Amino acid sequence: MRRALLGLCCLLGGIGAADEPPVHVGAYYYPWYEASDRHWDLGYAGEGPRLGKYSSRSAEVIRQHLDWSREFGIDSWICSWWGTDSWEDETLRRFVVPALESALANGEPTPRFCLFYESEGLLGLDPETGIEFDESTTTRFLNHFRYLADHYFSSPAYLRIEGKPVVYLYLSRAFAGGYARALLRARAVGEARGFSLFLVGDEIYWGEPDADRIAALDAITAYNLHGPEIYAGLKDWNPFIKDCDDLYRRYREVASGSGTLVIPGIIPGFDTRGRHYFIPRFLSPDDRSTGTLEALSRVALRHVDPRFPAVAVTSFNEWHEGTQVEPDATGDRSAGDTLRQLFKSPAR
Repeated sequence: MRRALLGLCCLLGGIGAADEPPVHVGAYYYPWYEASDRHWDLGYAGEGPRLGKYSSRSAEVIRQHLDWSREFGIDSWICSWWGTDSWEDETLRRFVVPALESALANGEPTPRFCLFYESEGLLGLDPETGIEFDESTTTRFLNHFRYLADHYFSSPAYLRIEGKPVVYLYLSRAFAGGYARALLRARAVGEARGFSLFLVGDEIYWGEPDADRIAALDAITAYNLHGPEIYAGLKDWNPFIKDCDDLYRRYREVASGSGTLVIPGIIPGFDTRGRHYFIPRFLSPDDRSTGTLEALSRVALRHVDPRFPAVAVTSFNEWHEGTQVEPDATGDRSAGDTLRQLFKSPAR
């Protein structure tokens, strides 16, 4: 593992401060939009995107997303994947991945991509038992990984750690039943096709860490720390930031026992009012000097693993939940500028 992580540091490129390795900034990327209202009809936060209700298949949109990612210091897109021949799968294979590969071939600074396996939608989530890995679920899981290996992992633009393609697993914290064997079998599927997998689980959440499940993964992260009702209606969000810091510390201690890495997750805000509480983009309505993204990024910097300093941003363009850093219709790009300042500035 240590040798592999040294290899990743070389892959990530230049450094910020002379005595610090670079922080790799990944951002969840959603290829599910169509200008005909596909997904936009589900609603979106604020004024909507600067590009309007765009198509994820538009070459101009993808090019602009590449340009913004470079400007914001985003090193990789963690691309939402919804199954074989799904709309998102076709968008990635036919439009997004070719655009990344073309930019890379032209010598342009290009974000790599990896896949975000949407476990809840692909495998089913029971509110009582979680995602139960029985034989049927395991078969579906393995078939998906065969497909990913055959259609994605060999791309020169795919994010790897010393040759290992990276896959993020949504809601891995809900995995139950025979999940450990299923993960081992998925790794074997990759090995049979010449790939060793690097699996990142969405484990970090309110509650106690599961040491056994964490040990079955190469790294753990937090997709989104929304949830507990105790935070509903807060005026001052500084206690929430402190609790996130404590949560990361607790998970990091457990992960260190198995050598599993921690990739802190950060969000600029969260807005699905009516389904969850609202996390504002500033810690206090009376003080706009400190943004939520900045505060959580500083927490993340305290918990990045020195062997693999990386963060995962929720999100580049998940407009339904108001977590996007993509510029909005007012021209606001402050979230992206915050990422560059905090993670790419030599003075960080």
